[in-house]
Amino acid sequence: MGVHDTKRGRDAVVVGCGVIGMATALRLREAGWNVEVWTREDPRATTSAAAGAIWYPYLAEPRDAVLRWSAVTYSVLAEFAEREDAGVSMKEVVEVFAHEAPELWWAEALPDADRPVACAAPEGFAAAVRARVPVVDVPRHIDWLLRALQRAAVPVVRREVAALEDALEARHLVVNCAGLGARELCGDRELRPVRGQVLCVSGVQSAADAWIDDTAAQPRYVIPHAGGAVVGGTAQDDDERREPDERDSAEILAGLCSAFPQLAGAQVEGVRVGLRPYRSTVRLERALCPGGRVLVHNYGHGGSGYTVAWGCAEDVVSLARG
Repeated sequence: MGVHDTKRGRDAVVVGCGVIGMATALRLREAGWNVEVWTREDPRATTSAAAGAIWYPYLAEPRDAVLRWSAVTYSVLAEFAEREDAGVSMKEVVEVFAHEAPELWWAEALPDADRPVACAAPEGFAAAVRARVPVVDVPRHIDWLLRALQRAAVPVVRREVAALEDALEARHLVVNCAGLGARELCGDRELRPVRGQVLCVSGVQSAADAWIDDTAAQPRYVIPHAGGAVVGGTAQDDDERREPDERDSAEILAGLCSAFPQLAGAQVEGVRVGLRPYRSTVRLERALCPGGRVLVHNYGHGGSGYTVAWGCAEDVVSLARG
């Protein structure tokens, strides 16, 4: 990732260090901004660190913008997949349906060769499609992004931000990538949590393909990784519990065992819980503040952070330029 020379008056702070914040900071640095990232939490403890992290638009609107952001991000992640240390790989994903397969609006974001095609439906389902998408090994990828920030001379500062005005007093440009934290920073009461819980399992021969069933009350998916898989999940609206729930874990495994009997013998190595920041539309907009300072909001991505991050980051750069 190349870095242009910085210029006077081009100091920026990105508030938040999930995947949205890190992608935004890297793109701003490439565009010539002198960037810091301020984060309340360790980057390895954010909602991004709890994600299943497969490229798949989920709980994010409006569709036309999500489609555009997703296409950009797909291309970036496909490039990362060519690097051994980035923690990204390209995998086949099978999505199953209880009835006839619907028109998949997000398919237009994929290259023609990787778009969904009909395939044999497993027992208990009426239809299925197969597509090729990026899959992210979350711990490896977050470490890789943090190293990329370090190489780009972007400091990550552990700092509580009580008000965006504090950041605007310190920098010409502030980008609000605080996720659910934007609810307090902006007084945005439309923003609400959708709790997600996933299990990291080993001791089973994981499927070669990723698998998604979004037709039930709770999403069900299997995302294979080296040595195991991430399985999920939950989408619990207005639920702010951050601790793992044993009942949820049991229901996740029970819901998947009919399609993947081998999961009955799975060893649960870890449980991740994150609160997806959901609102009716992603908030990606620019505001001019006193003194000519600029505030850009970039939050409310629901369950699509890894799917739209790089497309949103490019829009932030455009908005920062005015």
